[in-house]
Amino acid sequence: MSEPRIGLGLMCKPPRPGATKTRLARSIGNDAAARLSCAFLTDCARAAGDAAQCVGLDMVAFYRPADAVEELGAILGPRWELVHADAGNLGATLHEALTVLLARCPDGALLMGADVPLIGSATIAAAARILRDGGTRDVALVPSPDGGYCLIGVRCAQAAAPLFAPMAWGGPQVLAQTLRRAAAHRLKTRLLAPVRDIDDGDDLAWLRAELKTRPDDAPATRAALGELDRVRSRGCTGFTPPADHG
Repeated sequence: MSEPRIGLGLMCKPPRPGATKTRLARSIGNDAAARLSCAFLTDCARAAGDAAQCVGLDMVAFYRPADAVEELGAILGPRWELVHADAGNLGATLHEALTVLLARCPDGALLMGADVPLIGSATIAAAARILRDGGTRDVALVPSPDGGYCLIGVRCAQAAAPLFAPMAWGGPQVLAQTLRRAAAHRLKTRLLAPVRDIDDGDDLAWLRAELKTRPDDAPATRAALGELDRVRSRGCTGFTPPADHG
């Protein structure tokens, strides 16, 4: 008998200059930030696809705005189903996406961001196994060093609903607030090793240094950084998001 499949949702936006990674763009410019956003998305999707081969994941890319489906489809390729999700605020949108996934995969659902190029397939697979092997009130979390989290997994949308009630999303207390809410509602949280999301110039500097010690990781991001360095040395600008169906 095959193991139950876990849903995995990738929360993503199209890599549009001036509209994506705006904090990072303050350091490197709109075109470069969009190029890196595309690479981050590609590497996250690849890690998820590799995890799916190990643990069995139903992969869905939840996107906004509504007109981004063709852009994102060209980057992600046919392995990903694209579903528009925008409930007006981040918490409501996350809860909506989890509800969609759990309707398909009642044994558990994961959501992850698309700006964690160094997240590994092993981390995603470990989160899926926590849900598969746990109870209905289990919650899996991958923290980020900025005080938030980059991946969350639940078994029951109703039990997890308090986790996505209004809060200062994007602030340094997101993880702590989530843990407090989980404890208050008797949810069992499991924390995996932190993974850093890339939001600004300091994060990018860290990423460059980290990639020197991890030569096999984040190939799309590594290639994008190399191309940006070459473009900068030539004094050129411009951005065309590549299609990557790997």
